[in-house]
Amino acid sequence: MKEFSFDPTDKDTLARLRQMPVFDAMDAEHLPQVLKYAKFRRFDRNEIIIREGDTDQLVYFLIEGSCQVNVDGIDVGSISQIGGVFGEMGMIDQKPRSATILAEKASLCLALDGSFLDHMKGVDKLAAQALFYRIFSEILSARIRDANSKLLLLDDEIGDLAVKLPTF
Repeated sequence: MKEFSFDPTDKDTLARLRQMPVFDAMDAEHLPQVLKYAKFRRFDRNEIIIREGDTDQLVYFLIEGSCQVNVDGIDVGSISQIGGVFGEMGMIDQKPRSATILAEKASLCLALDGSFLDHMKGVDKLAAQALFYRIFSEILSARIRDANSKLLLLDDEIGDLAVKLPTF
């Protein structure tokens, strides 16, 4: 992994980040304040970004590339949409990581340290918390809907298998 700091004078990067839902709602004053707690991280193909069981408060935003999601050694999904978010659960509940995320191909991510909220005060802190938790709620809601769809398909497959079992 190669890591480099965010340059608050880099207008092109700011414009690119503003295309992501979590950052587009932040005003010009607050975004650079939040990004002080962020680093860009470049990962090579097959490099681990997050390791299942580790604990930290980093949340990642995919800038380019794609990532594989793996739980208990089983591939369960991928992240390939620019602006895709992962690692948010560690920021929310500070519990060990529930999955391993690895770069499927060379990838660039913005890693934001969730402790940035501890450094904010008053209305700014409340506004940032509300924004991030709203975005994370939308992400988690979409993931739950996807998991429910997969569970229904599996339930149908189990039902089909039960019908095909020979009776004695």
